[in-house]
Amino acid sequence: MSLSAAITLGVVGVPGALAESTKTSSSSSSSSSSSSSATSSMGLTYVVVNNDSLSRIASRVNVPINDLLAVNGFVRTSVIVPGQIIKLPDSATIKPVSSPSVSPSASSSASMSVASAAGATYVVQRNDSLSLIASKSKVSLAALLAANKFTRSSVIVPGQVIALPAGAATSTSISGASTPSAPVAGANPSTSTMVQQVIEFARAQVGKPYVFATAGPATYDCSGLTKASYATVGIKLPHQSLAQSKLGVAIDWKTTPIQAGDLVFTFSTKNPTQISHVGIAISSTQWIEAPNTGSVVRISALPSAARIQAVRRFI
Repeated sequence: MSLSAAITLGVVGVPGALAESTKTSSSSSSSSSSSSSATSSMGLTYVVVNNDSLSRIASRVNVPINDLLAVNGFVRTSVIVPGQIIKLPDSATIKPVSSPSVSPSASSSASMSVASAAGATYVVQRNDSLSLIASKSKVSLAALLAANKFTRSSVIVPGQVIALPAGAATSTSISGASTPSAPVAGANPSTSTMVQQVIEFARAQVGKPYVFATAGPATYDCSGLTKASYATVGIKLPHQSLAQSKLGVAIDWKTTPIQAGDLVFTFSTKNPTQISHVGIAISSTQWIEAPNTGSVVRISALPSAARIQAVRRFI
């Protein structure tokens, strides 16, 4: 059986799957990862999914836990999160994930010439798989693979923006979000689509851990989340909330309703005299934020007008 270069299980979920620990035994010193001679020279990888642990992954790919730890530089208590890509030892074996069958003539994306619809994209959501996205978009799996130069074993992660082939259904009903964000009043279609793409990316990160000075894909801080979200539409933002608050168009939130896509800035409890927190509004009453250490990206109520220090609009 040939080995897949990456194993796509098609689902992701809440973060923070903690590697299972085992009871220390008298032979623990001889079974530590440092004693393993496993190598990872074949480029085999595994995408962590909801409820995974290191011992479960080792069992799934038929390798000793110590070999898996050794090739990744892990210990038994290392934390893994959904969407994280970890190395597999060269000895790993796993049954390839089955995909819906397609006709022989369309079995390989390399054998097809499929044009991507102009500007048509899809933001990968939790629980998505390539076959599910193809179904949502009303295109064949082979066409979707060809438009992105993917294979059936290509890895996709929440928040990833992929191209849709020509003829794909591109209405917001298949955008992958469970709850659509509020439309932007008076926005032209292209502006509305860009705002939607920014918000759907941010939604796809909900549940991922806050880690200071990170901007994805597995962890975020507040300005890292806004930076990564706006990057999906080609808008480059600095990785600092104070710097972001000086860009875009200033909005008077006391007289003008906050709109979906606006960046909303506040002081933080640690720094009550300087802007040091930012989130993305998804309506006039809610935002997506990466709050602080020990928390996760979440959807919550917008701060009160008294707490808000600045609102900036970029689209």
